Amino acid sequence: MKFVIRRDRLVQAVNEVTRAITSRTTIPILTGIKMMVNDEGVTLTGSDSDISIEAFIPLIENDEVVVEVESFGGIVLQSKYFGDIVRRLPDENVEIEVTTNNQTTIRSGQAFFTLNGLDVLEYPKLPEVSDGKKNSHSN
Repeated sequence: MKFVIRRDRLVQAVNEVTRAITSRTTIPILTGIKMMVNDEGVTLTGSDSDISIEAFIPLIENDEVVVEVESFGGIVLQSKYFGDIVRRLPDENVEIEVTTNNQTTIRSGQAFFTLNGLDVLEYPKLPEVSDGKKNSHSN
């Protein structure tokens, strides 16, 4: 998996999905952000098994290229480290590349980070919303 994405959109999506992630979980992979890249864009998912939040970043938004995909794939990255890194990146664009053994490289300007990711197939399957509508409930 390899793609370049606008940093502001990535930060916004990371901030959205991390609201559902807790460090106190019995399923360790749920402390991570699931990232999937396909021919439509990038989908980030955060979950604590009770609540899940998904953020989608399309390839093109308002006639501007937001994501340039070189290869498709998926990875799960620890939300604490990944979130801290992307929020502090210096440049307007971020390149993310996943190599063999789920090693993930994050580049922006002169900044360069490597994180060990987890296999996306290990992430629990979440319920699908068939009509694309979002529901919110308050107590």
